[in-house]
Amino acid sequence: MRWYLYLLALFLLTSGIQAAPAEPCKLRMSAETDFPPHLIQQDQHWTGLSVELMQKLATKVGCELVFINSPWLRALQLSEAGELDVLSHLSYNAERQSHFAFIGPHHIEAIYLIGAPNLPPLHNLTELTETVDLGRIAALHGAYYGEQFSQLMQSPNFARQLVSISSIQDKLALLRANRVNAILEDISVLRYWQQHSYPQAEQYQPLLKVYESPVYFGFSKTSLTPGQIAALANAWQQLHEQGELAQIYQKYQLDNSSQLAPSPKL
Repeated sequence: MRWYLYLLALFLLTSGIQAAPAEPCKLRMSAETDFPPHLIQQDQHWTGLSVELMQKLATKVGCELVFINSPWLRALQLSEAGELDVLSHLSYNAERQSHFAFIGPHHIEAIYLIGAPNLPPLHNLTELTETVDLGRIAALHGAYYGEQFSQLMQSPNFARQLVSISSIQDKLALLRANRVNAILEDISVLRYWQQHSYPQAEQYQPLLKVYESPVYFGFSKTSLTPGQIAALANAWQQLHEQGELAQIYQKYQLDNSSQLAPSPKL
């Protein structure tokens, strides 16, 4: 038996066959400049609700979470090309499902028109196509604000008021500089600005709810295998059932985890 083991060891050594170490698992997540309470940049580190949820999921499947700074539209393109692994706050639609596996939802996004309270009263979106002119409304390029919003964009009066921007951080800055009169933003972001005394944030108010929808972590089907995606979906389900996700929501005073029963769309 010894001579057999010796010959086997000699064969492996001389033929150059060696056991290659496994590649460490890394998940590349897109993170732009501050989008509190979901993405918060502190010095060179990222925190926030979406970050902690994704970190918990990455740890569960034995992966390291790596952040790639990229504007939203660029992040969509990188994910479709397989150069990013995961985005947060991705609204589901059938077209996107060809590129992304949707795991979650991780948040119920409530998009409002937000602006100064002295703007004309607004009761529904249709008024922006006919009788109400808010001037300039900042909308994030590539974002989805619901089917009604998409249809109303065909109206010249409505489309003329929209200002397309590429960066989430630009919205509050544009309001403060009076370069726009209203923005489209999740109500949780406005509440965070006001709770943490962002400059002039207290004067801005929600004017009209535009769209409410669950949003998901979107995992690139180009960079990840079906097996990896299934493992991530199973891990999210386990974290939800064990109450570990609810603890993170409570930390950020968003106790809506009961509304977020896992419904992956793979």
